[in-house]
Amino acid sequence: GTERRVSRSFARTSPRADDADRRPPTAMGVAWSVLIAEIDASESSSVDEAECRLLFGDAFDEEMWRSAPKDDAGRVTKRTLLQHLGWPSEVFDGRSGTREEARAVNDAAETAARGTPHFYELSPDAARDARRASYVHSAFREDFEVSDAGDDASATIAFAAWRPRDRRTNPSSPEAPLVKPRALYLLFHGGGWVFGDAKGLNDERLEEMADALRVVVLVPDYRKAPERPFPAALDDCEAAAAWCETRARAYFGLDETAPLLIGGESAGGNLCAATLLRRSAKKSEASAKWAFANLVYGIYDVAGTPSVRRFGDRRLVETARDLAYFADCYCPDVDSRTSPEVSPLFADFEKQNLPPASFVVGTEDALVDDTVLMFEKWRAAGNGATLDVWPEGPHGVGHFGIHATTKLGRACRAKVLERIGAFLDAYAYRNA
Repeated sequence: GTERRVSRSFARTSPRADDADRRPPTAMGVAWSVLIAEIDASESSSVDEAECRLLFGDAFDEEMWRSAPKDDAGRVTKRTLLQHLGWPSEVFDGRSGTREEARAVNDAAETAARGTPHFYELSPDAARDARRASYVHSAFREDFEVSDAGDDASATIAFAAWRPRDRRTNPSSPEAPLVKPRALYLLFHGGGWVFGDAKGLNDERLEEMADALRVVVLVPDYRKAPERPFPAALDDCEAAAAWCETRARAYFGLDETAPLLIGGESAGGNLCAATLLRRSAKKSEASAKWAFANLVYGIYDVAGTPSVRRFGDRRLVETARDLAYFADCYCPDVDSRTSPEVSPLFADFEKQNLPPASFVVGTEDALVDDTVLMFEKWRAAGNGATLDVWPEGPHGVGHFGIHATTKLGRACRAKVLERIGAFLDAYAYRNA
């Protein structure tokens, strides 16, 4: 029967009992990361409707099945299923390189990490110093501080900013002429809520982003754990968002109708989602001011999604124990970790006023389930959303670390710019 055929083609993993009722429905209770891996590893090249329903369970997408291209026998290909689950077209046309190339980079990184300290074995100051030793500072960065941030205009926030420039005549000179920005992008940096800075951490990439998209990129500093645990970082990020809503357009010379974009990477993705939820809960017109969200390999359940638990001690950027250490630093009160402000995946998205969003993660990231589950909740609540899941991509793919400059990393970074650029073009067309 159908069940026997599917069980031979797709080796199923039993769901964990402690995952029940905590997160959105997944395929037969199985985490999305498991489902993606099963389909990827399957020797079957296609499925019929009954097989697909059995595979996806409650998460079966009627519209996807109706619209998916089928062969003469009414079957859908493995590639179509993987693309439905977020695999970008670049994976199939070669623009992201080969998977063998990416695996070789990952294997080398894991080998090099053996014997080096884990994050949880370093003091917070040692982790900060180690990260700062790799910083590259941009001559084009502007540093400034405001003392009128927050809804009550009383918070002090330090920012780093990059304005778009025309570099066609003198690309390396800080004197390259400025061009009028078409939007502002507020980005919350990563670092496990423990390390990372607005200045130096991502300078070159954000400089390129500002020019490529013709936007102002704005990064606030926020207080770090464990010295300043939750809600300190979130309070600072929300204060920065409130300042942008009322003052940033005038400060940077943007038109009054220029869209405000918001984003976050890793722990910054958590802070971005939590900031949007706070703004929505406080006053709906505030969150409505945010036109688009870019959420990159974020952590949305601080208690740990199934993919975090399965990742274990694998030395690919960060281990499950590293993530647990970051969680202990950020929110030492375990009972508070199911609060939507700490773990946005637990929010009731049906009651929120959220913008369209782009989600990005790699299959070899311990946080892959965080991103896919968050995407599903975002979309199920009626918000526009896109998902890009990069095969062989570890944490940080396309943004920092071992795949910052590989073919895979460059394809991922270009896709992020493509997603944001497509939104800005559509926004300009609608508001012409």
